Amino acid sequence: MPILEVKNLSYVYSPGTPFKHEALKDVSFAIEKGEIIGIIGHTGSGKSTLLQLLNGLLKPTEGNIFLNGKDIWDEPKKINEIRFKIGLVFQYPEYQLFEETVESDIAFGPKNMGLSNAEITNRISNSVNIVKLNEELLKKSPFDLSGGEKRRAAIAGIMAMQPELIVFDEPTAGLDPIGRETVLNAILDYRNNNNATVIIVSHSMEDMALICNKIIVLNDGELLMHDTVKNVFKNADVLKNIGLSVPHITNVLLKLNDMGIDIPTDIFDVSQASSAILNIVSGGNRK
Repeated sequence: MPILEVKNLSYVYSPGTPFKHEALKDVSFAIEKGEIIGIIGHTGSGKSTLLQLLNGLLKPTEGNIFLNGKDIWDEPKKINEIRFKIGLVFQYPEYQLFEETVESDIAFGPKNMGLSNAEITNRISNSVNIVKLNEELLKKSPFDLSGGEKRRAAIAGIMAMQPELIVFDEPTAGLDPIGRETVLNAILDYRNNNNATVIIVSHSMEDMALICNKIIVLNDGELLMHDTVKNVFKNADVLKNIGLSVPHITNVLLKLNDMGIDIPTDIFDVSQASSAILNIVSGGNRK
């Protein structure tokens, strides 16, 4: 049984008014436990609406969302329990830090879950270790941290609730290469340590290719693709026609292919591309 199943999901903003907007239209997909799924789409494709629906911040106009086989809206009064199970890390989560200390901010979610002080302390320690945040910073104000540290502290606060499914909206936006790598590694570590499932929305095709098992492509509120990274990115023309792209290295290989150089185009990272190009140079392969 999939950990998450979305069936015929639709959402309409301002129904019955001149401002009516159908953000999602009959979207269906399933996600298996332990997968890392990327969601891509141009602005206005329905990505943010989908994330809020998954977390129970919005209620579907039509359709259902099942977590471990149970509709998340079966018991509306218990929707907060769903938010503990499906964690949502908003874009620029550091702007939502508000407690006096980093420690208190990370502890906020676990406290609301009614956990013991000992368990809360344990979860704080585990989460700051995953995001590589120095424990010496726990007693500081979150506003005294650097931008990257704030981002990791905010992510640690969601991870401390140990959701079985965690959703990230542009987790590496605005970060330098080192910060980007730290956050992506933290996501992988959380998935591996907690046997969790991860959903990531990102405009970075490099991030998608690096970390995801499968990718969902949304276009004007509709599901266009849900497939492996390889199968999605090999449809470069389709993605470009809807305002998306493929990883930069893939673009380079596609151009080499157009020039008559027989090189695989289903490569998404620099090391594999380097090997493929060296193989071509040594062998002189041409179409």
